[in-house]
Amino acid sequence: MKKTLFIFAVGLMSLTACKKEVVVTPAAATVEKGSATAAQAVSLTDLPEAALSTINQHYRQEDIASYEVKTVPIIGRNFEVKFNDGAEIDFDSNGNWHEWKDAKGLPKEIVPEKIASYIAQNYANTFAVSIDREAKKIKVDLASDIDLEFDEAGNFLRVDE
Repeated sequence: MKKTLFIFAVGLMSLTACKKEVVVTPAAATVEKGSATAAQAVSLTDLPEAALSTINQHYRQEDIASYEVKTVPIIGRNFEVKFNDGAEIDFDSNGNWHEWKDAKGLPKEIVPEKIASYIAQNYANTFAVSIDREAKKIKVDLASDIDLEFDEAGNFLRVDE
């Protein structure tokens, strides 16, 4: 019985583990062909097209400090892009962003209109610095250290503590 429980626990831990595959910085992405590390070099074009499009709309590729390619069991590949100014965007395997952080404030276009309207009406003296789209809810962190939770349609649910 103990052996079965141990095997189950180890199996469960392996399913929840996240494997980091590659960390790329812009300097590392320009490795010369034929060098020993050229086979491991990754360029920005390895990001999904939708992710590159999002980055190009809101930032310059030159502002990318690094990005990580992660493989999460069952979920698949994820991409975490970090910028020189501290902003960070996490993309799924299709290139759709699911988490976005920027201490200077999120681009207005990415916050759903209904949520942006709620923030403007109820928290006019602050702005969104983080948004996390989950399966059934959207979490928004404000610069005033207030965390809000909305349903997937943008309806306010509660202040998250």
